Amino acid sequence: MTIPFGNIVRSLQLWLLVCLALVAAPRAALADQAGVCASASAACPFVASLLAQREGYGRAATGGLGGTVVTVTSPEDAGPGTLREALAHAKGPRWIRFASDMTVTLRSQLRVPGNVTIDGRGHRVTLLDYGLGIYGSNNVIVTHLTIDGRLRTFSQAINVANHSTNVWVDHLDLSRFADRLLNVKNGSTDVTVSWVKFHDDDKVMLLNNITSKDLFANYDRDKIARVTVHHCYFLNTVQRNPRAQFGTFHIFNNLLENWDFYGMSFSLQARALVEGNIFSNASDRACVEPKFFPTVEGVKANYCKYIAEAPARTALPNGGSDQKNFARTEQFYAYAQERDYRAYLSVKDNLYLRDAKAVLQSYMPEKVPAPPYCYTYDAPTPKLADEIRRFAGNTDGQAPAASCRR
Repeated sequence: MTIPFGNIVRSLQLWLLVCLALVAAPRAALADQAGVCASASAACPFVASLLAQREGYGRAATGGLGGTVVTVTSPEDAGPGTLREALAHAKGPRWIRFASDMTVTLRSQLRVPGNVTIDGRGHRVTLLDYGLGIYGSNNVIVTHLTIDGRLRTFSQAINVANHSTNVWVDHLDLSRFADRLLNVKNGSTDVTVSWVKFHDDDKVMLLNNITSKDLFANYDRDKIARVTVHHCYFLNTVQRNPRAQFGTFHIFNNLLENWDFYGMSFSLQARALVEGNIFSNASDRACVEPKFFPTVEGVKANYCKYIAEAPARTALPNGGSDQKNFARTEQFYAYAQERDYRAYLSVKDNLYLRDAKAVLQSYMPEKVPAPPYCYTYDAPTPKLADEIRRFAGNTDGQAPAASCRR
């Protein structure tokens, strides 16, 4: 039987097309994974899906929207393909992603310029020993990273400072820094911290700080701070979950569990709406702290002895962290009559589980501004606590949608 020559040619052509398709398939899969995006436009799927989740005071953060998409390929501290190189060369908007799971042992803090997104979604990306410094930067988004200081450096996991604006910190796992896990200070404002797991740390979060013996020396600079903290998980910490001064704060739907000294702290005319949070602690639990936490003062600190009383300190009394300092310095600096060591608080709808006791009460709530945005609010329940445990941190997937409150 003779096969026509034309049929042979057509068969060879078909075979060649199949081979080419098989070779191209992995490339196509990679293109699909990247969202087939030459740039981080608003139409790009991985850009749009993240930006759709913004809310709170940092809701205007755009990160690397409209910029180049850069992929980190190396887990080294520095050099070609590294996260440090990607940040250092960001002269315009830049959306940074990762090619694979990786653990990066840093030798120094990474500086994050403005108009940048660091997007770890889809991979398990861990930074060790140092974290991120956001200094004087506008439009920064950081999501889906694990940052572990291992108590080796006097630094912070995330330091937002020096008049930074429009910053969104989301779905991070932060632990074991000898200084703090997160700061927002020095004239920085319009920041949202969402679905972050803070754990195994001493002084967790500072929203503004005192840098002078005159407590109000930087009041005009720092009172502009506006920060939203929502659906975060504070687990096995000691204190400052958060500690807030001067600015305007919206603290809602967070879970505080097993703090060793105290939960939250507000003082020095902070204006804070504290609503729908869950406090859970037991007076007879075992201590899981290390032998000591190193401190910048050189003191080896351990707080295990305070655990029995900790559930009754879901927060310090209003202004308690600065009351003595206020009384001691008032005569030297002649604070204006309207100055107050206490914060203005609107406290409502919080839930206290196990041995936890309510401490915070509303104080001059008319001075606390209503949030100028719609936000996804859940009634505080044990079910919400379980959702926060599951979804806060460097986790894939999203919690069920909540109702939008105004």
